[in-house]
Amino acid sequence: MHNNQQGTLPAAPGRDLFAPRILIGIFQGLVLYVLLNAAHNRSGIATIPLLFFPLLLVTLFIPPVFIMGLQRMRGTRLAMWAVVLAAVVAMLGYHDAWRSAGAELVGVQAFGHTGVPLPSMAVTFYSGEIVFIAYCLILAGEAARSWFAPYESYFELSWKLGLQVCLSGLFVCALFLVLWLGAALFLLLKLHFLEQLLRESWFNIPVSAMAFASALHITDVRPDIIRGSRTLALSLLSWLLLILVVIVGGFLASLPFTGLGLLWATRSATWILLGVAALKIVLVNAVFKGGPGSDPAPRVLRVCMRISCLMLPVLVILATYALALRIEQYGFTPHRILACAGTFVAYFYAIGYAWAALARTDTLARIAPVNVITAWVSVAVLVAVFTPLADPARLSANSQVDRLLASKVAPEKFDYSFLRYRSARYGLQALARLQGETNVANAATVRELSTQAARQPAQGVLGAANPDAATLALNIVSRTPGQPVPASFLSKDWKQVKQKWMLPACLNFGAVKCDAYLVDLTGGHKSNVVLFPNSGNIGYVFDQAGDGDWQLVGKFSIAPDCAAVRDALTKGTFQLVEPRLRDIQVNGQRVEVEAMPTRSAVCSRQ
Repeated sequence: MHNNQQGTLPAAPGRDLFAPRILIGIFQGLVLYVLLNAAHNRSGIATIPLLFFPLLLVTLFIPPVFIMGLQRMRGTRLAMWAVVLAAVVAMLGYHDAWRSAGAELVGVQAFGHTGVPLPSMAVTFYSGEIVFIAYCLILAGEAARSWFAPYESYFELSWKLGLQVCLSGLFVCALFLVLWLGAALFLLLKLHFLEQLLRESWFNIPVSAMAFASALHITDVRPDIIRGSRTLALSLLSWLLLILVVIVGGFLASLPFTGLGLLWATRSATWILLGVAALKIVLVNAVFKGGPGSDPAPRVLRVCMRISCLMLPVLVILATYALALRIEQYGFTPHRILACAGTFVAYFYAIGYAWAALARTDTLARIAPVNVITAWVSVAVLVAVFTPLADPARLSANSQVDRLLASKVAPEKFDYSFLRYRSARYGLQALARLQGETNVANAATVRELSTQAARQPAQGVLGAANPDAATLALNIVSRTPGQPVPASFLSKDWKQVKQKWMLPACLNFGAVKCDAYLVDLTGGHKSNVVLFPNSGNIGYVFDQAGDGDWQLVGKFSIAPDCAAVRDALTKGTFQLVEPRLRDIQVNGQRVEVEAMPTRSAVCSRQ
């Protein structure tokens, strides 16, 4: 290799792009600062969410598209695809702003203490996912000048871009760690300028964007960094497949002996099974790498890969059955809609991978087209879920209302707060519909309760702060037959409690529900109130003093989703036992001894 006339080696491909990439990063940081500063000051475009949400999401995710596409696409093609991706992201942001208008939606963020709404965490995260998946598919297609590129191109680009994003994020974190350490050094000399600078958003946001752009460029012109990181990651992940095959094989082999009842009692079987299926897909691809042309994995891992592909349909079918049972019992909720979307995508992988495993070839080459097709399906499903096509809030609100109108749930037991606080604009529309309902049993009760729910104030992402007695009566549901929650408990002014943070959330926020159990835990032949917020595993015990005032006197935890303990509390079929450690009394003063748990809470079954 010969040197040029100046005696220097030719520049590596893309090194001349450093300046434009840095400029893009600086521009992105400045726009983000302007937008977030407007949100902080509750001024300008931040007061128009229908414009603010789309612009903020586009500013977050589209500049990296330009940064990574400068070397890989012609300017016109890059601009065209950037506009397409920006339109998709803007559409998601617009819908997120529209659906939350007029409703306090759990999941919509607020900027600092100002209450200015920002795009929800879900929309922000999945907008990034959509841009990443779609952009990998687009870049590979542009390189091959075809809608379907060789699988090796998809593999190389997706892993490279994914690792670049991760390493760039780590670089930004490391940069600020160094800056804060430097600020600490100057503080030793009573110099505060760097600390004050690091607390200013006009400095932090542009510097973060510029540093991220710099890291993307460095990792792009040094492919050896990415290649080495990828090789190490795939090597480590591939051997985890062997362990997972043994674990899942043992689980599936145990099912005929334990039955499915224990699995369904967890009430989280669907998400656990889908999570295991997703992990299997990741680890199978760690072994598969770029397809048949990649470095062959050891034979034991190829066998594990085939076994995993055959196990995958079983896991997805079990997840589907568990999800169907919950939907049949309680109808759709946003989480169950998302689970349906995840299950739909999982079936593409499960059927495709089983088809690949049944082939007689040792390379399982059919995995390659399955991955590409499912990637496009995933993008389509995500877009549908975060637009009116399959919005979880819309579908779940319609499902719950249909159950009420079909008399599958009594009007008194229907969760009107779900429509008020957790179904966005669609829930408010459903409440308005119920307020005029006349063609259903107990129509007067439905109209009255839906009117009460619609009139509840909306403050904060968890609904009304300091809910009144009427709100508590709706949100606190007694699980003890024949024993309602005492009126004196509901009418207590809980906002006057000094240590409000110790109370269960349903006593502080109007969108949180609690299960209540009326049981005697003091041995005084009077009922204590035990609250479990959001059907969780922490029970808060309240006792009524001699003057009639209710106080929080303790709490306990049970194993998550333990139906046996809940059933015992409902029926009163439990015994009170002496504590393992007694308290100490010195000169009439009681010193309480808190016993340390000897093991995690377990679910005892009879």
